[in-house]
Amino acid sequence: MEKTEQTIVVKRVKKVAGGAHGGSWKIAFADFALALMSFFLVLWLIESTTNLEKMAIAGYFSDPTNLGAVGDGGTPYVLDLEGRPLNVTNQGMNLSLVRQDENPLVESPPEIENPEFVELARLRQIETLESLRGQVEAEINLNQQFEWFKDSVTFEISEDGLMVQIIDRENRPLFNSGDARLRPYALEILWSIGEIFGTVPNKISVFGHTDSAPFGTSDVYSNWELSSDRANSARRALVDGGVRPEQLAQIIGMADSVPMDASNPLNPTNRRIVIMVLNEVAESRLDAQSEGGLSAGTPPPELIPDPDPLELF
Repeated sequence: MEKTEQTIVVKRVKKVAGGAHGGSWKIAFADFALALMSFFLVLWLIESTTNLEKMAIAGYFSDPTNLGAVGDGGTPYVLDLEGRPLNVTNQGMNLSLVRQDENPLVESPPEIENPEFVELARLRQIETLESLRGQVEAEINLNQQFEWFKDSVTFEISEDGLMVQIIDRENRPLFNSGDARLRPYALEILWSIGEIFGTVPNKISVFGHTDSAPFGTSDVYSNWELSSDRANSARRALVDGGVRPEQLAQIIGMADSVPMDASNPLNPTNRRIVIMVLNEVAESRLDAQSEGGLSAGTPPPELIPDPDPLELF
């Protein structure tokens, strides 16, 4: 019997691992794009976060249990299996401080004496005062009408707040000689400053200074009265510009008692108006002085001794 031969065909398939048409590179690129997007998102969040919020976040990672220490649904304690609270040293920062950042110039009740809170409040005050300074500088730089004013004003963040000194130049005086009325261009600059300062709740003090040149021939109207009247003129201009009357804390005439150039008492730079936007520390100090003055006032009638009848004759 004749056998039939069967033909066997072997097909060899050439396998190509992905190549240009594979999908593995797309997954790697998607991971890279996601990581890059996350990186830029973190940068944006850092840029838009205030110093107070950054410190709160850092405090959370230092002590997560403090996150809900005051009414935020958490607990300031670590619980063991027995259910007994174990005291933990508070090294974090409570979120209630971050919420207060919505009103940057209003601080918490005075009974809170946490050193971290005090430092954060100080930093927040500095940020706000620096912002005010930037607004005034921008107003001066953008307005060609105030070009003359750039050489007549100085800014300084001091321990009491933002100090703005407006100097009386000989070639561009704020007042006429011996006069307490502001020149028209000086009024306009004070109106602009008042509009900016009127947007914050901080108290404001205004000081008038003169040089040592004697004014007048008697003590009826001296540099003391002149500096006081000029400080009052600046106050009226600030109020007309937008400062609220209740913002004003002090209007003081200093005469020549605090010269800017002590080596030359007659230097025109000693004639100046100083506007101080007070921080909370300075405001608290003034309030304490006011309360001390009230408590040291006239004693109640029942404590005043009756006069000796013999002394009436």
